[in-house]
Amino acid sequence: MALNYVSMALLSVLVYDAVFLLLLLGIVLLLAGTKRAAFAVMKRNFIGYFSNPTGYVFLCIFVFLTSVAAFWPYEFFNANLATLDQLNYWFPMIMLVFIPAITMSIWAEEKRQGTDELLLTLPASDFDIVIGKYMAAASIFTASLLFSQLSTFTTLAILTEGSLDIGLIFTTYLGYWFVGLAMIAIGMIASFLTGNLTVGFILGALFNAPLAFASLAEAVSPSKQFAEWVQGSGIARPFDDFGRGVISSSSVFYFVLVAAVALYVCMILIGRRHWTGGKDGNQMAWHYVARALALVVFTVGAVMLFRTHELGRRDMTEGKVSSLADATKNLIRNLDDDRPIVIDAFISNEVPELYAQTRYELINLLKEFRAEAAKRNRTIEVNMYDGIDLFSDDAALAAERFGIEPVTRTFREKGAYTQKQLILGAAFRSGLEKVTVPIFEYGIPVEYELVRSINTVASGNRKRLGVVKSDANLMGGVVMSGMQMQRIEKHPLIDELAKQYEVEEVDLTAPISPDMYDALLAVQPSSLDPQQFDRLVTAIQAGVPTAIFEDPRPVGASYITPTGDPKQAGGGFMGMGGGGPQPKGDIRSLWSVLELNVPGSAAAQGMYAPDLAWQQHNPYPALEAANELWLFIDEALASEPGESLSDENPITAGLSQVLAIFAGGVEAKEGGKLKHTPLLSTGPVSGTLDANSVRQILSGSATLAQEIQGINPRMPIAMAIEGEAAADAEGEEADESAAANKGIKVVYVSDTDVILPEFLIIRADPKQMELRLQLQNVTFALNAIDWLTGDTSFIDVRNHELNFASLKMIDAREEQANSQVRKRSREFQKEFDETIRVAQEKIDTELQSLREEVEKLQEDREDGEVPQSVLQEKLTAFQIKQENQQRMLAVRRERMERERDQKIRDVRREADQDVTAIQNQVKTLAVALPCFPPLIVGIMVFASRRLRERENISKSRLK
Repeated sequence: MALNYVSMALLSVLVYDAVFLLLLLGIVLLLAGTKRAAFAVMKRNFIGYFSNPTGYVFLCIFVFLTSVAAFWPYEFFNANLATLDQLNYWFPMIMLVFIPAITMSIWAEEKRQGTDELLLTLPASDFDIVIGKYMAAASIFTASLLFSQLSTFTTLAILTEGSLDIGLIFTTYLGYWFVGLAMIAIGMIASFLTGNLTVGFILGALFNAPLAFASLAEAVSPSKQFAEWVQGSGIARPFDDFGRGVISSSSVFYFVLVAAVALYVCMILIGRRHWTGGKDGNQMAWHYVARALALVVFTVGAVMLFRTHELGRRDMTEGKVSSLADATKNLIRNLDDDRPIVIDAFISNEVPELYAQTRYELINLLKEFRAEAAKRNRTIEVNMYDGIDLFSDDAALAAERFGIEPVTRTFREKGAYTQKQLILGAAFRSGLEKVTVPIFEYGIPVEYELVRSINTVASGNRKRLGVVKSDANLMGGVVMSGMQMQRIEKHPLIDELAKQYEVEEVDLTAPISPDMYDALLAVQPSSLDPQQFDRLVTAIQAGVPTAIFEDPRPVGASYITPTGDPKQAGGGFMGMGGGGPQPKGDIRSLWSVLELNVPGSAAAQGMYAPDLAWQQHNPYPALEAANELWLFIDEALASEPGESLSDENPITAGLSQVLAIFAGGVEAKEGGKLKHTPLLSTGPVSGTLDANSVRQILSGSATLAQEIQGINPRMPIAMAIEGEAAADAEGEEADESAAANKGIKVVYVSDTDVILPEFLIIRADPKQMELRLQLQNVTFALNAIDWLTGDTSFIDVRNHELNFASLKMIDAREEQANSQVRKRSREFQKEFDETIRVAQEKIDTELQSLREEVEKLQEDREDGEVPQSVLQEKLTAFQIKQENQQRMLAVRRERMERERDQKIRDVRREADQDVTAIQNQVKTLAVALPCFPPLIVGIMVFASRRLRERENISKSRLK
């Protein structure tokens, strides 16, 4: 199957190439029809180059160098992306060798052989000769580039199993082609200046060097502004768009104008025979110098104009990795002209594999932000400090001015876990507002972080989010847990929301007016006292948008009172508790207002215990702790799109997987007035269990199979509720809510564990424990708040996921190796447990006889038959032997633990070595194999040429 995908990818790129070559063929045919002399010159030089074995040697060197630059650097496999970033970096240097090799003989060889005068006597203009020579060199370079592209593309297609981004690779090579066109024109100037091939090669490299090395100007220039200007004049910046899969008008115009200016200089040099030596020769020379300088100035001005006023940009990548979301473009379009945005991004030179894609995405998006702002006449200044050392001046600037410091992360390399430091942060400024992102975690969408930060500094006003104070204590506090006081830290979700909203805690000691908050967040509202609960219900009826997370059995936070349990009183002596259960609000009144039907049964003290949902589905078999009460709401279970995670509401549209733990079911009442949209629904093999059955299962008294009475597929566990509803409350508060009723807008989730702090850790580090978790719980929660506040633009940005082509062949080998590591680790652990169990049983057997003797002596001692000293002596002997046995067991356990851990480390090291061996094999084949086709063709051309030379020579002269 993978071979078919590779073949289809190769066929697709050949179609791209065929269309491109047809366009070039049209240009050549146009030249042949209108400029016959130019076509004759082009044909002569092109055939002459490939009739000589030397041309194939240079072609072989070119393919070899591009393959080495693309695949040999460590960063290629470390990034695990099917891009040509490494080749992009080295390509200008490769061109400094290859382009002069093509252009050095353009005119110098004609002078050396004395055929230049013959060419000049042809019935052709100087333009015909120059353009013919130029198109011959361009054709030679195009043919060489096609060799390189096919070899590079084939390697990437195999590594990605055919799923590489064809648009990105083709556009990158199109950029190489434009770079070559510009450098060929400049190299021709060198050839027109000399008749020596070596001098022509050296001058060609020297003339092109400023454009190739302009990107390094900052390292040698004391003036940052001048260095930026020089960098912008080199080929690196205009090529950068092509390297990211973007065709932009400014980049195309840059290369075309540079080539045009260089060709005009070539026209001047070939035409100088007409005016040198005459009485006006010096004046004509200065005249043409002025013309050339005027063209250079025009080119610089035109390039700057096109960069600030793009005529068009098109992202050619299949994954749209260089495109901004529509919401992002709208944000940039609506920025205030009087509040320019300054972004300072700091990126260390070494970034681990897990953060390589994030680094690529950050750099890519920052450049698109800058381009989009220029297109919309908005000011976004991007200062990118890329490739900085951890102890450099730039790193010191990041720490002192913006608080962006190196962050330590743990990674596994070569079978062992190591810690590395990296810098990957950014600071955003506008006026007096400043926001800092100290680290872009690789699991969090970069575009979302950028847009949220820009929006924060661009507008001083934030929407208000009220967090209801309940047993959940999202804002932090002190609670009773068992018989001890427990300090609860602020929930990390609050910190996440505070980046976008003005977050305040609400204790509900007073009524909430509809305009006080843009939305409320209520976690386990059933734990509120009756008065607070009624005020919450009244606020909901009054139209305050509210997110409700109500859990029948919280797992992650044991201090949260379940829906059907009485709330225990705090206080007492030293805070150790006292008194009876505290009164709670009647959750059923909220369900009535929301027109919800929650399956369950009556509980003690007049309460109601909701049933718990179960489901048979675990997409992560290695997650052994999961059971049927862990609900993986997965689109993979849906028979049609949107069945598990609704696509009718922007909260879940585009999401694919959310995990709920010990959640309840929730259904809409029949005949209600409100609109209910199920957001999260269980799979086809699922149902509900009552609270007693769940207790039996958790205690081990029963199994899930024994307690299941039937299935109830597609049970919703989260609802979006909208519409007008009649107020059930009475009194003054009800009258006020009826007067100002804006309609109910609620998101009800029958689980609090869906927003556990662990999910924020998983979001930032989804590959922890090597499980590659794809859970989108945090995105679901943030989308819910945004939907309630009406700020859905961030939902669009958050759901805008960039699709990068990874090296699936390497990924599969790594997954295979990791699976083997997990399997062997379980075997080692099982062997360890079994050995310890046997050793413990042996000790118990050895002590059993002595224990029986002690028990017999104790009975005899009670009857007065044995003196106390004898019993004490036997007890002491028993204790000594028991301690000795336990000490020996502890020593043996410690030794076996070391052996077990060493075996696991050895297995991991072997797995990593296996992956490294595959990588090295790919490197070798990717570099060596592409050289054979041009070498074989070159040998055949050489042999054919030698045979033709010997055809009319007598045998006696060949001896």
